Order: sequence, then C-alpha cells, then structure tokens
Amino acid sequence: MSRAVGRKPSTASRRFALRDWRFTVLSVAIIAAAWVELTSSGRVSDLFLPGPALLWSGLVDLVEHGYKNRPLGVEVLFSLERVFIGFGTGAIFGTVLGLAMGYYRRVDAVCSPYVEFLRPLPQLAYLVLLIAWFGIGEAPKIILLFLTAFPVAAVAARDGVRNTSRVRILAARSLGAADWQIFRYVIFPSALTDIFTGARLALGLVYATLIAAEIIAGSTGIGWMVFDAGRFLRSDYVFVGIGIIGLTGLALDRFFVALERRIVHWAGK
Repeated sequence: MSRAVGRKPSTASRRFALRDWRFTVLSVAIIAAAWVELTSSGRVSDLFLPGPALLWSGLVDLVEHGYKNRPLGVEVLFSLERVFIGFGTGAIFGTVLGLAMGYYRRVDAVCSPYVEFLRPLPQLAYLVLLIAWFGIGEAPKIILLFLTAFPVAAVAARDGVRNTSRVRILAARSLGAADWQIFRYVIFPSALTDIFTGARLALGLVYATLIAAEIIAGSTGIGWMVFDAGRFLRSDYVFVGIGIIGLTGLALDRFFVALERRIVHWAGK
C-alpha cells in the first residue's frame, strides 16, 4: 500500500512537469519569432539587435578566429578559473565559519557583525580599494570573488545549524551520543540543505560579480570581451558573449542542483 501511494505523486509531478515544458517551449518560440520579425523587417537596426544570421556568423567567427588573436574558449576558461578559485575558497571558509557560528554562540558573537556587514555590501564598492592595494592583476579579482561568496556561505551554514530540529538532537543525546557525534551525524546533515542553497546563491553572485570586475578592471575573460566588443560597436560579438555568459551560468547552477540531489538525497523526504 505504501509503495503504491509513493508512486502516485511521482507520476503526477511528471505530468505537471511535461505541461510546464510546453509553456516553456511556447514562450521561447514566441520570443524567437518576435526577434526574427523585428530584425528581418528592418524595424530594429542590427547595431542594436543583430538578426539570427548575423549572430550566427559572429559566433562562427569567434569560434574559428577567436577575439583579438585569443581563442574564445581561452576567454571562457579565464573566467571559469577565477570563479572556481574565488567561489571555492570563499564557500569553503564561509561554510566552516558558519558552522562554528551556529554551534558556538561566542564565535557567532565575535564574527557575526563582520559577516553581516559584508553580506549586503555591494562587492564592486571595494573593488577600487582592492586594485589600489593589490594592483590590477588577478589578485584583486580573486579576493573580490572570495569576499562575495564568503558571507553568503557563512550565513547559510549558520542558519542551517540553528534550524536543526531540537527533537533530533535530544533523541541522539538520550541514546548516549557525544557532542561530536551529534554534530557529525545530526547537525551537519541537517544543515546541508541550507549550505547548498547558500552555495548556489553565492555562485550566482560570484559569477555576476566576476563579469562586472572583468569589465571594470580586466584584459581577459568573457566579461572583458563583451565590454571591449561594445566599444567597437560589434553588437554580434556582444550578444554572443552575453549568450555564453548566460548559458555558462545556467550550466553551473544545474551542476550544483544535480550535486545537491546526489549528496542531500534525503531532502524533502
């Protein structure tokens, strides 16, 4: 009986998912048709909105010849490398600190003011300071991305620890579990959902911040390419770059969703 009941919501959810995809495909088709109509009829200049043919030729040109004697893939790799280093270090250190803040009140009392101060602060507000302190190379960008991911990951981990069910903790303690066992087998697994949610938010912020940082103080990367192409009115390159940025960000987010489902497979059950 329980197995039959367990299968019904899954089947229903699949049906609703298929219906939702129909609306998604329909909306994309409408936008694409409007794009083709506006550009082919000449109502919008190619300078402001390149048509499909011009956009495709720009993509082929970038793939075959790169941008300013540098392959397109290299520009994307420059950006991804900065994301992985800045986000990775910021998320790891932020999560460790957040777990400590949630478990130890005194650690939270000491660190919370600084974390809460950094979290709402616009990241680009202190990019100028980082450039003045560390120069215009890679260091200010990596530090900026670290400071972007760090407070978000810390707050998510701290809240995940605090949201752990008190009943689970008391049940483990009544069974004779030591404090480290309670943290390892009860608190940390319970906080993983919040940790992954915070990591996804941090990754999105890091990626957006990176593109802005490359535009302001960069000579490599996909963000710099978009800005530099815009200076020369190459709108086809600009739109290709924007598309690559969006698709890469979407791929990173989907990767994190898949990773969360595999590691935190008990979430929502």
